[in-house]
Amino acid sequence: MYRELAPSEELKPLIRCFWMTSNETGAALQFTTLPDGCLELVVFFEDRVLKDVSLFGIQSAPYDIVMPAGEWKMGIRLTPLGKEYYLDQCETLARFGVFANILHSDCLQHFAALVSADIKNMVQVEMIDRRKLLLFEQLEKTAGDIDVGTLSSQSFWSARQINRYLNKILGIPLKSYSSILKCYAAYQKIKAGDLNPDLGFYDQSHFIREIRKYTGTTPKVLLKNEAQRYLQLNDPG
Repeated sequence: MYRELAPSEELKPLIRCFWMTSNETGAALQFTTLPDGCLELVVFFEDRVLKDVSLFGIQSAPYDIVMPAGEWKMGIRLTPLGKEYYLDQCETLARFGVFANILHSDCLQHFAALVSADIKNMVQVEMIDRRKLLLFEQLEKTAGDIDVGTLSSQSFWSARQINRYLNKILGIPLKSYSSILKCYAAYQKIKAGDLNPDLGFYDQSHFIREIRKYTGTTPKVLLKNEAQRYLQLNDPG
């Protein structure tokens, strides 16, 4: 079981979504997560008892997961601005275990409401550096398919400043982050059976090469998604 919940319009610069998943099949399950340009804060439960809270940074390669029988997870998919302006202001991740520590039919909505209230209490979205908002707004709008000159002029930051900033908060340069966003945008096209997307790729060979670089496999294998292995290719319930 996997579910997602979108944030309020006000919080979209900080949060891509809240999510929850559980394995009640009686056996361990294996999945692979693919790079999507976000960070993940995950609250783990084992047999409905709080076990751990962990933070996962920006992925630049596929990551294999084994989900034990009886495990529940609740999570927040954070944008880079969500990390910088919210998560980095939290002294401990323990607060998220408290927010998530009620498992019932509406627990995802409950978790999202508590986290959203916490964000609004800690962050004034209107006070976020306008250049940063414009930077990520353009990157999301174009799915990373924007040249650095245009991005620089539209965000009122030099290319050097942009790269320094992204390296500082994400540990990767603009080129790598843009490539991850292009691949993430391609997942939906692949899922729909389109193996010839024209967005952000020079030609078919470039498309296949970039997808393989960040996912470890080919678009055709992703399309098959056998046993629903690739999480970003699955439909939220």
